[in-house]
Amino acid sequence: MDSYKLYSRISDHETVLECWGASTKHPDSYFFFSDFEKSDWVDEQFQIPQWIWECASKLNWPPHAYGLALFGMEIYEGWRDN
Repeated sequence: MDSYKLYSRISDHETVLECWGASTKHPDSYFFFSDFEKSDWVDEQFQIPQWIWECASKLNWPPHAYGLALFGMEIYEGWRDN
């Protein structure tokens, strides 16, 4: 994967993760936060890195899974440090 788009749709407030690689017309993979089994004990926003790591575990190609896991780490470290 070359890039990732993480956003919330205004229409339904769904958080979406798109994984873009070779195609310029559509993402190679996409995931929805509503499909993630969230913990009742942790604020949802702090569970996004865990969700991204779960998404990475579902990718078939190890280098792409690794890249997405690193993206999750960047988000985690950004939130941890702020």
